[in-house]
Formats: sequence, C-alpha cells, structure tokens
Amino acid sequence: MNVSRPAYVSGTDIVSLANMKEFLRVDHSDEDTTITALLDAASAFVSDYTNRHFATDGTAIFYLPSFRASALAYGPVKTISSITYKDGNGDTQTLDTSLYYLGKVRDNTCIIYFHDVPTLELYNAMPIAITATVGTLPTPNVKHAVRMLVAHWYENRRSVVMGNPTEVPMGVQSLLNVERIIDHRL
Repeated sequence: MNVSRPAYVSGTDIVSLANMKEFLRVDHSDEDTTITALLDAASAFVSDYTNRHFATDGTAIFYLPSFRASALAYGPVKTISSITYKDGNGDTQTLDTSLYYLGKVRDNTCIIYFHDVPTLELYNAMPIAITATVGTLPTPNVKHAVRMLVAHWYENRRSVVMGNPTEVPMGVQSLLNVERIIDHRL
C-alpha cells in the first residue's frame, strides 16, 4: 500500500515560537528564522515517526493493489470520503459504502474490510484509491518531543561534533512510541 499524505503541519502550529524560545532560554529575536526552521523539521520528523497528521482536517489517499483487508496505518483515519477503483475497461468506478467497513486496533490503526467486491483486472498496479479524512491534535507528549528535538538540533547544529556523531535523543522516541500508529500486516 502507498499513501499520499497531506502536507506537514507547520512546527509553530505544534509549539509556538515564543514557547520554543522560552524552552531554549533565548531572549532575542536574532535566531527566530533558525528556530522556526527547526520547529518545522521537528514537526515533520514527529509526523513521520508516529504516522500521524497533527491537524484535524487532513486528506490522505491510500492506494491498494486489491480488495483485501488492509491496515490504513496513517492518520488516524476519521472518515472515508470515497473508494474508487479502475474497472476492466480502465474506467473509474466508486465503490458503494455497503461493500466495506472499518475496524480499529487499539493504537488507532484503522483496518478496512471488503465484501462482495468486483473482481479487478490482473496486473493493474494500485487500482484502488481510498480517500480519507485524517488527523488529530498533538498531545503533550508530541509537543514535548518537538521541543526536545529542536533543543537538541539547536545545540548540535552539525551531525558530528568533535568526532562524536549526534543522534536523536532516546527520550524523544520514548515519548513518541506511545503515539505511533503501526502498520499491522494482515
């Protein structure tokens, strides 16, 4: 499955510039551009790591190769707008809502199940497109992980400092692991 994700949320939508500067103990505006860029990068990192969109109105398109139960492991998925597919003639059809239903796993992964669906042409790459509304507001864990990442990157502006590679702090992953949406293979 492939996913066309919505654009990343601006970092300042998760943690304000004023809040970030307070966390960094920066009391001047000389580096506002740098801090804002770091907030954007941290927001993108957190979104990718957790498979979440941190706004309530994003649109994602999930592409499936066939009508089989699949985990929609991004979002979280709130609603399905439409499911379209290419028929044997190459024409786009919309799947009736009575032919599928959604289930949820405890980590907010949405699983879609199909029944009595049309047979698709063999060798038709990713013929099914599921358009969904996705997103959630950032939790305190997410906000703090963004602050920690920005602080780490602000203090370590290069990937190697005096011969020691710098990595993402372990605390960030600990905060985000409970937020992750996992791709449960069926």
